[in-house]
Amino acid sequence: MSAGNRPEPESELAIASYGRRVFALALDWFAAYIIARLIAQGSMVQGWLQLAVFFVEVALFTALLGGSAGQVVVGIRIVDVDTGMKIGVLPTLIRTLLICLVVPPLLTVHGRGLHDRAVRTLPVVRT
Repeated sequence: MSAGNRPEPESELAIASYGRRVFALALDWFAAYIIARLIAQGSMVQGWLQLAVFFVEVALFTALLGGSAGQVVVGIRIVDVDTGMKIGVLPTLIRTLLICLVVPPLLTVHGRGLHDRAVRTLPVVRT
């Protein structure tokens, strides 16, 4: 296993605070709002378009960079709970879909929302 594929020691990882996660979500939602506004320009479908843009942005950035654009800005990344490594495409899509349903992120157990528990992920920051 090469150095780039090894999971990071747990001592270097800490679960991201609720405030940091909410701030990252607000940044992602604001970016989706701006993009949807530019595309729809006042159309009635802007709300659904904003949700679609949000889904694509979060899923794409999480799959490629290990976190949404907002998460990358605030220093959060999403890792597999077992390996500490970036998650795959299918878990990313499932996790993002659950975030779009709104309720799963609100129902937390030990700092992890149902969307994280469903795909066995952790929102972490480097310490």
